[in-house]
Amino acid sequence: MKILITGSNGFLGSNLVRFFSAKQEYEVHKTSQHPSYFPEWSNFIVGDLLDEAFVDSLFSDIKPDLVINTVSLANVDLCEEDPELAYELTVRTAKNVAQAAKRNGSRLIYISTDHLFEGDKPMYSEDDMPAPVNVYGKMKVEAELISRQIHSNTVIVRTNFFGWSHSYHTQTFGEWLYNSLNKKIPINLYTDYYFTPIEVTYLAEALESLALSDFTGIINVAGSQRCSKYEFGITMSEIFNLDPSVIHSGKIEINTFRAKRQKDLSLSTEKFRKIFGRKLPDIRESLKKFYDTRPMELTY
Repeated sequence: MKILITGSNGFLGSNLVRFFSAKQEYEVHKTSQHPSYFPEWSNFIVGDLLDEAFVDSLFSDIKPDLVINTVSLANVDLCEEDPELAYELTVRTAKNVAQAAKRNGSRLIYISTDHLFEGDKPMYSEDDMPAPVNVYGKMKVEAELISRQIHSNTVIVRTNFFGWSHSYHTQTFGEWLYNSLNKKIPINLYTDYYFTPIEVTYLAEALESLALSDFTGIINVAGSQRCSKYEFGITMSEIFNLDPSVIHSGKIEINTFRAKRQKDLSLSTEKFRKIFGRKLPDIRESLKKFYDTRPMELTY
């Protein structure tokens, strides 16, 4: 199977490249706006997904069986500051990729988000009506919709993931939390901000299952357990055997972000369990995977 991964220099994209490239049955192609951070990578094409001609030639040259589109403007506050940029990098890129996937007959997996709802209840399902509270969420809803409208063979994956990133990437939430615990840097984590995170390797495994299935439509791929950011941090300290006393509890409602934040991002994964016959990992399982996959320089 030929797989094209967009945004392959990014945190998720680079992890997906590693996951699928480790399997002989996949021929993995990569694209990003900037040259590869990994000189050993082959099948890497530099280009701008806003350029329709580039996207068309990319698909016609590779003829991928599957494309996993990870591209969007993921900085929530920057989206609020610059909605036009958010639209360009999230919606227009999704449109161009969906059009090319349809013309080529490629299966499309679009990576969405959990920032789609008001956040006034736990465990949102795929049947809940989106009601985003910020520009980032609105752009992701629009990108979901346009991808499905253009191309029927599309899977929308709503998720929240964490893991280790490559050395050229800014540190992710999980890495920031680990580094703070390891260096005994005091941090505040919210007790009233809930999510259902999944470790990125588990996410990749779920995407492989979706790629090989005939499922189309919207599906949540997240952790099976809802927790607060504070609970997540305490559990990480236990898994890594680090001192939890540097973690202080706080409330998200007293913080002022440029973009409004909803208090509950949690997603129900019952649909995935019913279709594929397996439960997605809980918090401890995901954090244990995070521990097991830590870079060699962090082993102790």
